[in-house]
Amino acid sequence: MRSLINSRLTVLVLVLSLLLVSSGMAQSTSRTFAVELVVTKDKTSFETDADIIFGEKTVKIVPDKSSLSTEIREFAYTDIKFAEQSYSKKPIFSVGGGITTVVLTSLIVPFIAVPFLFIKKKKHWMTVRTDDSYAVLKLGDRNFRQIAAELETRGVKVSELKEKEK
Repeated sequence: MRSLINSRLTVLVLVLSLLLVSSGMAQSTSRTFAVELVVTKDKTSFETDADIIFGEKTVKIVPDKSSLSTEIREFAYTDIKFAEQSYSKKPIFSVGGGITTVVLTSLIVPFIAVPFLFIKKKKHWMTVRTDDSYAVLKLGDRNFRQIAAELETRGVKVSELKEKEK
């Protein structure tokens, strides 16, 4: 009876370890991050939710909306000429929203909200280009470093555009 329990326990441990190892291998071959793809239609451009999927030999950018299936982009790592990372700064509040916030909060505590008018939020961008195609992506605040690292570990140099000093 004891040997039957030990053999079942051994089989269970082996099966679980095999599942853990195989799921770890599956995760290491493909990684996915949420981004926004800039799409141009009829002289206008807009941002749409998309996933960037890092495979073994290619990176694929797939819009979430099925109506944009023609906008799917796939690049072989060896074909990528450059990947450029940059950011833009935008005020946290719009002018109207900022003034309203200052007025409402200054009634409670004077001048405490004024500094919030001058705080700017960074939006991270990446451009990936090959000889015949490109993609412009808006990256998340939490994944822009991971996406750049994924590209660099696959042999693509990511350059960073910085603001010029005044």
